[in-house]
Amino acid sequence: MRTNRKLEIILHTTVLAIIIVLITLWSTGLIGLWRNGISYMAYSAKDYTDSNSHHIEGHHSVSIDLSNLESNVGKDLYNDGTHRIYVSNVINAGNINSGGYSIGFRASGQYSLNKATLISGVRHATIDNNSFASHMTAKMTAEYNGKVYNCSEKATSGLHYQDGDHFSIYVFPSEAYENREISLNEKGTLQLTVTNLYENIWSKI
Repeated sequence: MRTNRKLEIILHTTVLAIIIVLITLWSTGLIGLWRNGISYMAYSAKDYTDSNSHHIEGHHSVSIDLSNLESNVGKDLYNDGTHRIYVSNVINAGNINSGGYSIGFRASGQYSLNKATLISGVRHATIDNNSFASHMTAKMTAEYNGKVYNCSEKATSGLHYQDGDHFSIYVFPSEAYENREISLNEKGTLQLTVTNLYENIWSKI
């Protein structure tokens, strides 16, 4: 009987300790941070502020081999040792009406309970403490066969990854295809240059 009583006390004590730990983790935000990463902080306007976010100066370039699109995956556009933006895909839609060539970038940052930072081509902002919006700040040009083209936005994601986001850009304007300057079977190397990156910063209030 004494053994059963001791086991019962140990069991109750263990359950109580687990409950206390879970409550502590929840109240401090650790569970939310573990489950959702940066987005937990970005969507918690009452606890975190993004007032210190700002644009990043400079030109950032990457070379893209159009003869082997898969070979470009993983190339760095930006890397300061903490934040990274790299090529996640290069797509040839096979149709001018579908945009032709496009490139996708994956941005990753860092986060802790007190602060999160993400350098990206996208600004993620809290509006009036009630809503959240993401829009592309990055501008890109493509230099190919001695000519420079202005590129246009394709898509942006929210903070769909624990440590960051994704954004994509059309490489060539529709006029380049229409004027037959660019085909859907290019084999050369182009130079992409991106400006107006944005450092998203969320700090605990």
